[in-house]
Amino acid sequence: MNNMLTTEEVKNFLEVDQTAFDKFLKEGKLPAYKIGGTYVRFRKEDVLNLRSHLMPKRPPYGGVSPGARIADFWRFNNFYIISILIVLAVIWVVTRLY
Repeated sequence: MNNMLTTEEVKNFLEVDQTAFDKFLKEGKLPAYKIGGTYVRFRKEDVLNLRSHLMPKRPPYGGVSPGARIADFWRFNNFYIISILIVLAVIWVVTRLY
């Protein structure tokens, strides 16, 4: 199993641009290794350690409030909910007329 990553793989994994990547290298936060004299590689363990320090601690999914869940549900499904209500109202009106 390959334990080394390329610069592009590290930038994609850390979700940073070239300037931030260069800053990590200059500050010594991300040790680099040369393989074959010219290719720069990074150990997975070093990248994972840097990512754990960069990424803020997120609360688990269970920490989301019920109001926020309902708001998200409405935001993504409001078209369908309104459509169903309109169809039900039309059916109710039609059944009352006959």
